[in-house]
Amino acid sequence: MMFQTLIENWKTSGAYHSVEDPATEVDIKKAESIIGSKLPQILREVYLLFNGGWTLDLVFFPLEPDPLDDDDLGLTNANEQYIKAHWHIPREIRLFANNGGEESFGIWLDDCNNPSFNHPIIEVGEFPDDPHCMGVAGTNLLSFLRGFSAYYLTEAEMDKDFRGEDTLLINKALDMLLVPQSLRGEDFDESPYLDKISTGGDPRFSALRQWADPNLPDPYGDSYSQRYTIADLKRLFGET
Repeated sequence: MMFQTLIENWKTSGAYHSVEDPATEVDIKKAESIIGSKLPQILREVYLLFNGGWTLDLVFFPLEPDPLDDDDLGLTNANEQYIKAHWHIPREIRLFANNGGEESFGIWLDDCNNPSFNHPIIEVGEFPDDPHCMGVAGTNLLSFLRGFSAYYLTEAEMDKDFRGEDTLLINKALDMLLVPQSLRGEDFDESPYLDKISTGGDPRFSALRQWADPNLPDPYGDSYSQRYTIADLKRLFGET
């Protein structure tokens, strides 16, 4: 699956996704100059398709924040804004999204020596001043977004407020993502996952993460259960 297919899926599911107009190469180079690092190609592809937006519970930062809003987040200032709020954000990642709540997501900037990872996605939990604040949310950006989209579309499918015509759009979008019927709706059997997920985890979310990203080391955990430091991540990614 390519990013363009994912965007088409979001367009199909209509009101559950909204993205801004694409950035240009000039925009991206300006952002790279500000942060002092080249963006991974996989993230550049995203910004060339859309420059910020949201997909259900995932909010993408635009390349640059609104200059008239001191609290606005963009790719170029998110790390620094979180650090000001006493979050531990290592230089090896660049934040590009959050879930509108307590968790944010960054991409690993360097190439990994472990071939299972291609600029993996790091979840940063709300642990002020604590280096044990991270978990691996995806081995690569596309798999992360595919699993995330599949989960929230299945949640919308199950919600009684999304019946009727909207359900048809959701099912069509899930078909485009190739989500198996066994992971949808009432067909899903959560029992194999209950003993594996972290406290408060969602069995369906774990199952869809495992489906979308089969090389993910721990589809059942998150930043609150993994509690990785930057040294832990470097070892996992083959950097030390």
